[in-house]
Amino acid sequence: MSLHIALLRGVNAAGGRLITADELTGLLADLGHTQVRMGPKVGDLVFESRERTGAELQTQIETELLARLGLRTDVYVRTAEAWRALVAANPFPDFAAADPGWLMTLFCKDTPDKKAMGALRAAIRGTEQARAESRQIYAIYPDGVGGSRLTTSLVEKTLGTRITGRTWTAVLALAEMLEPA
Repeated sequence: MSLHIALLRGVNAAGGRLITADELTGLLADLGHTQVRMGPKVGDLVFESRERTGAELQTQIETELLARLGLRTDVYVRTAEAWRALVAANPFPDFAAADPGWLMTLFCKDTPDKKAMGALRAAIRGTEQARAESRQIYAIYPDGVGGSRLTTSLVEKTLGTRITGRTWTAVLALAEMLEPA
């Protein structure tokens, strides 16, 4: 058994069907996953699974969410080791310590290439900064996320991949859930 984190994109976003924590944890348990726990928000799950790749788990969970709950969404799965590595790889540690709510980790379906990341950095018109590491992009928003032009749609269009984001505070809370009690 290996430990994983699954992030669901846009769960309980405005206008959509509300999904409960019990529905999500129950679905993963029904699929044979164990030690299923909800993270800091609905749509963030920590669970153990038999040896499967992250891609297989993503596909399995996406398929079952649609079939059982009528929820069409992207799922992003990382192993515990990959999660710990992405925490350690944070290129903005000083910013994270000072203002973790304005550091976002953007989880990509596909690894962005260097040319696309260059285009994304060139598209930034404010004080934001973005750096890629594997299938994550670390983005700082010194002036806040709300008025920023570094939006999900800009990132997805520029990189050609789907994303979901979590604040650094949420990333660290999920990292804590990976540690033994």
